[in-house]
Amino acid sequence: MSLRSVDMQVLLPKVSEVNRNQPIQNQQDQTQQQQFAAQLQKQTELQRQQVQNSNQPEGSKIEKQAREKGTGAEKEGGKSRQKKKEEEQQTKVKDPSRGNLLDIKI
Repeated sequence: MSLRSVDMQVLLPKVSEVNRNQPIQNQQDQTQQQQFAAQLQKQTELQRQQVQNSNQPEGSKIEKQAREKGTGAEKEGGKSRQKKKEEEQQTKVKDPSRGNLLDIKI
């Protein structure tokens, strides 16, 4: 594709206009990028704080309240569950030599 003299006459003024607009466009792009980075940093900080300040599970509170408000039979059921858990833990710990020795090969 060849350029004719008429095309050159039209293109030369446009080159100076592009040279003028290019730094402005670059600055706008840079400003947008900085704003995006600042927004991303704020969002990351907010998410970090939300994870640290998240509510603890309230399952145990609800179960405790239910046992306190429940009838005597329900209270006994809760106690028997606790006793079963304690017995299971005690049966797991019966072997005194288990878990005391560690074999390491080098």
